[in-house]
Amino acid sequence: MKYRNIFLALQFLLPAAGVAAANYASVELTHIEPIKTEATWLRDKQFMPRYPIEMAMEGLAGCGIFKVSVDKNGTTNSITLVSSVPEKGIAGPATGVIKEWNWTLANGKSPAGEEKLIRLDFCMGGSSQDESVSKCQQQASMLCE
Repeated sequence: MKYRNIFLALQFLLPAAGVAAANYASVELTHIEPIKTEATWLRDKQFMPRYPIEMAMEGLAGCGIFKVSVDKNGTTNSITLVSSVPEKGIAGPATGVIKEWNWTLANGKSPAGEEKLIRLDFCMGGSSQDESVSKCQQQASMLCE
């Protein structure tokens, strides 16, 4: 497990060190729990979150798993970082992104509080936007711890 974490950290940090060209950036959102089709609350605008400016300027890629608490009125009560790679630098920018989200009640659901577990992957690299998205989907399938 320790070696896997070192591998993941190196994979995320090598582009920042100039080892690989990081011309394109991509963000991947994964609904861990509840899955999107079972959620009570959905993001009002279903566009991908912006890549945090600070991370992009530093050439950082990584992932974070967050617990998000949405109350019965669709207001975010709390955002807690569960795990991230790298350990530092993800929480602040990602929490800022999540705080900007507005929640709307899913069709057929009654208003109720909901705990969500979501994952955000911030990826850099690739010679095209499609390649960057593909790399980010691949990164999202790896552990984020």
